[in-house]
Amino acid sequence: MNMTHASLRFAGLAALAFLGLPMLADTARADSEFCIECMEVRVGPPVVVRGPFPDELDAPFTSLQLRDGSFRGFSANGSTYAIDGASLWDLSGPRREVLQAGQPGEESECGRWLTSTIRSGASVLGFVHQESICDYGPQGQTDKTMAIATSTDDGLTWTDLGTVITGPDSPRPGTTSGEGDCTMVDGMDGYLYAYCLRNSDWQTIAARARAAEPAVWHKFHEGGWTEPGLDGEATAIGFLGPGAGYLTQHDRVATITNDPWFGGLRLSLSADKVSFVDIEEPLIAVDGSDWDRPADTDLIAYITIVNPQDGSNAVDDRFVLSYIYIPPGKGFESRYLVHREVALSMQARPLAVQAGVALTRWTAPLHATHVTSTGPLTGDLLGYRRDAIVAYMLTQPPQDAAGVKIAECSRDVSGRLDHVLAEERDCETGGYAWQRTAGWLYGEEQPGTVPVYRCVNVKMETHFASSASDCEGRGAMEYRLGYGLLP
Repeated sequence: MNMTHASLRFAGLAALAFLGLPMLADTARADSEFCIECMEVRVGPPVVVRGPFPDELDAPFTSLQLRDGSFRGFSANGSTYAIDGASLWDLSGPRREVLQAGQPGEESECGRWLTSTIRSGASVLGFVHQESICDYGPQGQTDKTMAIATSTDDGLTWTDLGTVITGPDSPRPGTTSGEGDCTMVDGMDGYLYAYCLRNSDWQTIAARARAAEPAVWHKFHEGGWTEPGLDGEATAIGFLGPGAGYLTQHDRVATITNDPWFGGLRLSLSADKVSFVDIEEPLIAVDGSDWDRPADTDLIAYITIVNPQDGSNAVDDRFVLSYIYIPPGKGFESRYLVHREVALSMQARPLAVQAGVALTRWTAPLHATHVTSTGPLTGDLLGYRRDAIVAYMLTQPPQDAAGVKIAECSRDVSGRLDHVLAEERDCETGGYAWQRTAGWLYGEEQPGTVPVYRCVNVKMETHFASSASDCEGRGAMEYRLGYGLLP
């Protein structure tokens, strides 16, 4: 779990995925009446709500709404910290340690990471990732397990109810063993469900417990919930995250996975809690998932979904997508917590394009310089304010028309950043350096699209994007990049 050895863990996962080992669950049991091709997804602008930190943000974000309407978020890296704020978007305040590593020889001797919280009557249940044998690094060794804890003061103090999920494999030198990195979901059927990473083959497994007996878990194995949570066998259900939540309006578990072979963040849904089907387009395009930092590409990790009304992971069609973000060229000392609003809607028929991600224009507060991007603004750009959503970009090449792949490029001009959009092959023109793939635009106008123009303010030496050919009076139009989805 600690990012000092995460590159080893995910390099193994990536290698197995590349070799073509099973990545998805058998979808034959998934109900055919649900039109997943009819689901439209719009991913809003990214908001950095916490960071950068070298010693936090090493687990899925989880939160609670408190009685006064404020929120308590939890950030973990060995220790788990509580951070209070007025909303999910206001978590920049001080932290309080609420869980810490156990004693030497215990299953939590390396640390305890809170990964999920669920209210249960007057108390809160917490799912806790544990690690032992803290030999991190190349050829090192660690073992992962999961525990249940309970709190009666909204997560400030916790009572350990014991370890509930362990792998059947035995720890051995040079390997990461066990089962962990789980998130927990209320299945709305009297059971709690867990989606976990199995380290022996880097696949996702599922387990469940009666909500009335949260310390007794059984794993899904060969068609039933028959194996004990402690040391039991489990059937792999695919490469699914394991960040999970529950879509209440569709009565389905949802997982969101950073899958570079899929092209980005993959949204998968399941009616029966184990058979998942995918939306065929990424929610966000990614260029890579390199845990060996620093790297040329950025990193999105520990993705989960959050209800902006109560902080839980039981959500309706408007929810918060939460993840840990590391910018290109940066290491684990530059970890940011990012939230984005997501809107789902069901249409009457299958869609030619399902997913769109906001191309957002940001403006510096003290001078008229701009950044237009689909990604988070970090470092010196943290003070920029959101100006407008210019369009929604496609997250993969369009299938029914010609498309243009757009990159984000930057260079230093008079001590300030000039950030531009360009066709990917043109990124280095004028001395610009490639930053990331922004997404795709249509080459020609299509129904439901708006033009996207590249504009420049020569006086301020800043580029930006606009859907107006006059660049809204802020500068001059250089050329049309393409056509994006209506904002």
